[in-house]
Amino acid sequence: MLLPDNQTFGALLRNVFFVAVCFAVYFPILSNDFLYRWDDQWVVMNFYTEGGGNFQNLWDILTQFYHGQYAPANELMYLMIHSMFGYQPFWFHLASLLLHAGCVCLTYTVTVRICAQTKRTTTEHAPLIAFITSLLLAVHPMNVEAVAWVSASKIVLYAFFYLAATFTWLIYLDGKKIRFYLLTLLLFALSFGGKEQAVAFPVWLILLHWLLGDSFKAGKLWMRIAPFFVMAVAFGIVTLLSQAATGGGALSRAIHYPLWQRVVFGSFSLFEYVTKLLFPYNLLYIYPFPTMTNETLPAWMLLYPALTVVIVAALWKYIRQVPVAAGLLFFLIHIALVLHIIPLSRYTIIADRYVYVAGIGLFFVFACYFVRFTANQKGMIRNAMTGALVCVLLFLGTYANLRSRQWKDTESIKRDVRELLRQRDDYIPEAFEKLLKQEQNR
Repeated sequence: MLLPDNQTFGALLRNVFFVAVCFAVYFPILSNDFLYRWDDQWVVMNFYTEGGGNFQNLWDILTQFYHGQYAPANELMYLMIHSMFGYQPFWFHLASLLLHAGCVCLTYTVTVRICAQTKRTTTEHAPLIAFITSLLLAVHPMNVEAVAWVSASKIVLYAFFYLAATFTWLIYLDGKKIRFYLLTLLLFALSFGGKEQAVAFPVWLILLHWLLGDSFKAGKLWMRIAPFFVMAVAFGIVTLLSQAATGGGALSRAIHYPLWQRVVFGSFSLFEYVTKLLFPYNLLYIYPFPTMTNETLPAWMLLYPALTVVIVAALWKYIRQVPVAAGLLFFLIHIALVLHIIPLSRYTIIADRYVYVAGIGLFFVFACYFVRFTANQKGMIRNAMTGALVCVLLFLGTYANLRSRQWKDTESIKRDVRELLRQRDDYIPEAFEKLLKQEQNR
């Protein structure tokens, strides 16, 4: 069995390295401003943040919906930062960056522990697999939105508590100490207090127990997980009610896209998330729906459901293998809620920040097969592949660094989009230009 990471000097050095990598990639955001015309003006700067630590304000944060959202843990973080430093963007950006670094460190620890405890696959190279997976999370440019945009801090906050809950659950399974079970329940609640995507946690626990080789016929297993499902259902209802409070989401009376169109959107979104994780290109701060609810879908979009089926069928032999199955299922569990199959109060068909946790699954698959392949090579080939990986990581980190600079202020990110618009007139509809003009006047 592996020693707990926090008991080794090597773990300290490794975590210092991860933090240093995160700061090397994201240090530009520490001089970035708020995005005053892109949500920061109400998500961050509001009466909750300025209300102080009195009982009434804390009660309001915990019990009220705000602009169709319920994220009390995130709002409490803003309150604490503002109470100490006021509206100085440096401290808000620093908090996001530290949370990102914490997520990278936790990803390593959780991945190593899962590999150490699993009965489904070999764990010979677990530390290296976890190291590569964590580095990809640290430097991937699709994560820039979650780290560089203060209003998206709820993503890194939810991810931090989510990964911490996974860690404490693994400790609980190792020793069955009730305090770690209760701590996992608390961390799950805090994770949901950051972002509603945390409701996927009990489903992730089922996948985790499958990876560990546990029998689902055991009643004790379901009794342990049941409270998490009860909490997830309650959290899901809260999310739907919060969205409906401003006329959005599945419970609202707003006109929704028909189900068949949402299936098409889901296939398109899934394809875009995967391809942009594998080959990050044309990353934007906003990806609007291609049509309005009363308009006909473009013919090219109808290809995506069929394309998804064809790809899955062609690769089914490989998808069934444990490392791929584990990584893909992790990805699907954590991306499913934002594929628009269930109507959401969102006006973008995809968003980079939504893959922050889900992407770990694909990073894990890549790391497994890279390590497995290079382990069988010798001499120059192994060195060449290691050098190629270093080059890829440097490229991704440099791209993320440059992209974090584009989030300096509202005008800088919109300037970036306008430049891409000129290159993508056949892809982005006129509604995109109208949306940009509306946002300028917000």
